[in-house]
Amino acid sequence: MLSDTPASIEEQGYLKLLEIKDSDIRITTLKQGVEAVDKGIHIGGAFSAVIPLVCLYYGGIVRPNVADPLQPGQDLFVLSKGHAVAALASIYADLGYFDSSVLKNSRSWESILNGHPGPLLPGIHLSTGPMGQGLAVAQGFALAGKGAPRFDVYCLTGDGEMQEGTIWEAVMYSGAKRLDNLCVIVDKNEGQLDNPRQLQFPMPNLHQQLAAFGWRVMDLDGTQYGPLLQALRAFRFQPRDGRPTAIVANTRKGWGGFSSFMVSHKVEIPDALAAQELEAQKHLRDQRAAELQEFWCFLGSN
Repeated sequence: MLSDTPASIEEQGYLKLLEIKDSDIRITTLKQGVEAVDKGIHIGGAFSAVIPLVCLYYGGIVRPNVADPLQPGQDLFVLSKGHAVAALASIYADLGYFDSSVLKNSRSWESILNGHPGPLLPGIHLSTGPMGQGLAVAQGFALAGKGAPRFDVYCLTGDGEMQEGTIWEAVMYSGAKRLDNLCVIVDKNEGQLDNPRQLQFPMPNLHQQLAAFGWRVMDLDGTQYGPLLQALRAFRFQPRDGRPTAIVANTRKGWGGFSSFMVSHKVEIPDALAAQELEAQKHLRDQRAAELQEFWCFLGSN
């Protein structure tokens, strides 16, 4: 069960820090589009994935070894919805998997960073896109993680990708094999490649469908850090009962962007719009930093 009690003072400050990191990652992600060889980026799915990814990597959930991404026993993450690679690459550069120069001139022949993630990029274990194979491989990792050394596996998929049959074969298998070291976050942003504002096959009862396959399911607001971080902590730290965990994060494609253009799937962002969006994101970051400073000053005076 997730707690409905108000966040502690310490937790409030921690969430404010995550919001500042949120701004940093969105700014870096936008710059990738500006500096790409074709100015292209899958912005809608990347932006809605920022909150889950920031929670995983800055919220004390995933235990990676950045210095040695192939070391046995560390937690593994699979970006099954591979079109969100720009957000993940922003985080991996920040963590030190590779130099930030990799984020520039992406999609070029010389670059190891393209529109989908692949093993050429340090920290990435397999190539993924929108076809559902990421979750299928993640369950294989989780099966291995039940042995020695034991480890957890995290996977981020989307409701567009969940229309692939491969996804549901993996869901069925994971439930049957009781892979309680597997945590899947569904970026339920209500959009996909064909139509970024509406699913071809709406899934209003997704949480119930997953539960029917023997999963422990948490259905929550994916636009806020508090509920998602709490759900991930429940998986990471609370006792397990044999069921894999699914966190359905309800959000919108392009969440966190200021322009309606950010809802788009694969786009080339016009220079003027990119400059406007970057300025708005930087202004929001300044606001968040100022709020955190006021928060600490308030605590210091009491």
